[in-house]
Amino acid sequence: MVDVWESDALSFEIKGVSFSSPIILASGTAGYGYELEGILDFSKIGAVVTKGISPKPRDGNPSPRIAEFSVKGFQIALLNSIGLQNPGARAFAKDHMPKLKKIPTKIIANVFGEKERDYPHVIKVLENSENPPDAYELNLSCPNTQKGGIEFGVNPKSVQRIVRLCRKSTSRPILVKFSPFSEILPQLVRISLSEGADAFTISNTLPSALWDKKYGFFKGGMSGYPLKPVVLRCVIELCERFEDIKIIGCGGIYNFDDAMEYFLAGATAVQIGTATFLNPKTAEEIYDNLLSELKKSGKTLREIIGSGLKITAYQRN
Repeated sequence: MVDVWESDALSFEIKGVSFSSPIILASGTAGYGYELEGILDFSKIGAVVTKGISPKPRDGNPSPRIAEFSVKGFQIALLNSIGLQNPGARAFAKDHMPKLKKIPTKIIANVFGEKERDYPHVIKVLENSENPPDAYELNLSCPNTQKGGIEFGVNPKSVQRIVRLCRKSTSRPILVKFSPFSEILPQLVRISLSEGADAFTISNTLPSALWDKKYGFFKGGMSGYPLKPVVLRCVIELCERFEDIKIIGCGGIYNFDDAMEYFLAGATAVQIGTATFLNPKTAEEIYDNLLSELKKSGKTLREIIGSGLKITAYQRN
């Protein structure tokens, strides 16, 4: 169990919703979340982000769906092409949310769609259900089928409309999840903030490809170690540009040191993704190590967040 000092040292808020821990389970990497009951101590987990939810059911992509990227026998990344398989918003609200609400942590529903109006549609279904989530994460890395497959998250107008529609559909916190397109990311964040976004998950996976002798080229989203330096740069630049911005860092976090680099860069919290596949208790272990270090230093996490930006001594190009 988490005591009072731990809660104060590690807790944070987004739009009035309090999260007891800055360690979050990323979307799509822990099932729906409740599958890890009995394995994880959820009192040490700030939130579970659900698998992506769309208006209608999706079967996802055919196999193979996951490929391993290894260098000299060492796995450094995964490529996934799951295809956002899910039962649809109504079935999710009926069959999965009641189980999720029994977990002693916050629930963040990851929302996606093929059209702009799909996003607020999913939110309205969940808002009108018996067990709404605590917050929403908008996955804007999906292709807009009405605009030739262009990703929502690289189109400022689409970002503006989607966030605006979602803000009108709920009073709960809205997190916007972007891929690490560093050139336009500040513009997208500024637009999102102006339309009522409360926080940002940086980042989604990177579009990548691997060659396989049996299947040919496997295309999917890359997660794991190679993502960390890319995402860290994005987090640094956003925290330097936007005062008091709340960023949830996501990418290449396998241990306490990885998580601490994100906090030093200004992230309010972190999401654990690929590492959970290798060790389902990774998030809990990071929490324990973080708490131990804070106790040694006598500091709260709030005192550490962004402190690395003040001591950076090199010129960024």
